[in-house]
Amino acid sequence: MLRKILEDIGLKPNEAKVYLACLKLGTQDVKMVAKETGLSRYTATMILTNLLDRGFVSKFARQKDFFTPEQPQVIIKILENSKYQLEENIKAFQKVLPQFEDYMNPSFTKPEIAFYEAKEGVIAAYEDTLTSKTDILAIASVEDTESVFPQYVPKYYKRRKAAGILIRAIFPDSKMARVRQAKDKDELRISRLVPKDLMKFHIEMNIYDDKVAYFSIKEKLAIIVKSSTIADSMRDVFSMCWQVAELYQESIGLKLQTKKKKQI
Repeated sequence: MLRKILEDIGLKPNEAKVYLACLKLGTQDVKMVAKETGLSRYTATMILTNLLDRGFVSKFARQKDFFTPEQPQVIIKILENSKYQLEENIKAFQKVLPQFEDYMNPSFTKPEIAFYEAKEGVIAAYEDTLTSKTDILAIASVEDTESVFPQYVPKYYKRRKAAGILIRAIFPDSKMARVRQAKDKDELRISRLVPKDLMKFHIEMNIYDDKVAYFSIKEKLAIIVKSSTIADSMRDVFSMCWQVAELYQESIGLKLQTKKKKQI
């Protein structure tokens, strides 16, 4: 558990192993750290050097190098400082963003199809939807998305709302989908349900701007297709499903939300 927490804050697996070994052993030389971790002396030396550069250990020499782990309270201060520096770097980059865009080769265009793999890749694809200038139209299985990304999804909802991006969503009817639908107003969403037997949907599709993003959550795979023709065609498909969902919700007595200013 401690190693996982260290990895979550940015240490590589072996770096976390070495830091924990240092905490356990106290001040020791490379030979003892290597023995405790089962790593070679060369690898242990390289890792200790990296940890030294990041402030996780300190070093002093008496015929040979000895390494001392920083106390966990000090690590907190290091992380807080890193967070502050990162925020300042982001602000600085945002200020000069137009200069980077002007510097970019005008003939350069983004790929028409982008593939994203693994958890980090899928999250990166979700992040792209937060750049949308239009409402997002989505067909999704709530169970699949929230079971794989239980920590990321709630934060994503809040950030989408903060960006003022409305989402219209169609969910296969389920207990979890109804719970999510009950939070539509708080999460800047208008959702409708369809019979689960009619739409056995285990992928998620987001339509926004001139893009269509497809997510296979369980396979940790996402594909974003940039095409006005495909996006417009999928909007037509969504509109048809939206009307079916309206009839279904009326048949089961669920109240429909409406949006006066914008229509699909």
